[in-house]
Amino acid sequence: MQTPKQNDLADATSPPSIKRPLWPKLLTAVVLLVVTVVFISLLPRGFSQDFSLIGKGENIIVMVHNPHFVDSGNNMSTISITLRDEYKGRVTFLVADLFITQGKEFIKTYDIEDATALVFFAPNGEKIKVLYGQQSVESLRKNMDSAFHF
Repeated sequence: MQTPKQNDLADATSPPSIKRPLWPKLLTAVVLLVVTVVFISLLPRGFSQDFSLIGKGENIIVMVHNPHFVDSGNNMSTISITLRDEYKGRVTFLVADLFITQGKEFIKTYDIEDATALVFFAPNGEKIKVLYGQQSVESLRKNMDSAFHF
């Protein structure tokens, strides 16, 4: 037990407690949450793996993707950054990820030989073109325009 003198001394050396309002911390948390949500909503959306769309009246390009192949990632970046918005409403882009069962089944079904393939399908589901390897924006544009008669 402390003596009255020791207790007075402890009170004199400790800093005075200042009660700060809670609203600045709450406001900061809300602002950070809003900024995070806005940032996430502006990121490009992922690619669908719904292969049932093939043959249902849309021009389709399926990107065969292996995350360990640089060319595969570069093709996806080229399409998602440059061409996806440009061809929106005219071409649907799908991905066949080789590490997922549906992706493995896709390459077997359509006899695809490479993890960098871009497979073009007509609206009736006919496989009309397959490109292998890394493609430039100009090459993809040219191939898309000729394959889909744009």
